[in-house]
Amino acid sequence: MECSVRTLPLSVGLLLAVVFPCVFGVELTVKIPNKMCFHEDIKADTKFTFEFQVIEGSDYNIDLMLYGPDNAEIHSQQKQQYDSVHQTAKTAGVYTACFSHTSLTSKTVYFDWVLGDAQDHLPVSHHQALTALESSTMYIHDRLKVAVDYQTHFRLRETQGRDHAEHMNEIVAYLSLAEAIVLVTVSLMEVYILRSFFADRRANI
Repeated sequence: MECSVRTLPLSVGLLLAVVFPCVFGVELTVKIPNKMCFHEDIKADTKFTFEFQVIEGSDYNIDLMLYGPDNAEIHSQQKQQYDSVHQTAKTAGVYTACFSHTSLTSKTVYFDWVLGDAQDHLPVSHHQALTALESSTMYIHDRLKVAVDYQTHFRLRETQGRDHAEHMNEIVAYLSLAEAIVLVTVSLMEVYILRSFFADRRANI
């Protein structure tokens, strides 16, 4: 279950908690060896959003398959770095999301599986006129949700960039070591050739 109220005035935080109850879901960052599946029990007619992004691993892509309670495939993507799926559960049961790849090394994947919609839990009907306080609360909620999404994607981009930079730094370090070994080897060979040249001249004299 995921529910958090950021640093806000107490009155605003309490009002958001009353008007917008918590939306169930899961948010994880996991290492996928070759294939890994996750399961979620979803009620019928429940909206859900599944979003993922590869943040570490070769080629930065992965395969995704979503299955319904009857093991029927409801969504599939091949070799994607990022994807966002919006669905409504037609039948109640356990839904499964499977990640897979054929790389030799594991991949780190962030995914967010959110069940329900905060708009469905509003204490007022869509046909009723909203008060100024309710309208302001809805606006704050929407802006905070957008801000959290942006922060999450920025952090993922930062993690991905840092991983790429560390990988490049490792390659540069290995190349520098190889270059140093080559330079030392060439220097020793030059010294050996020069010494043998003067040794041959002394022998002829």
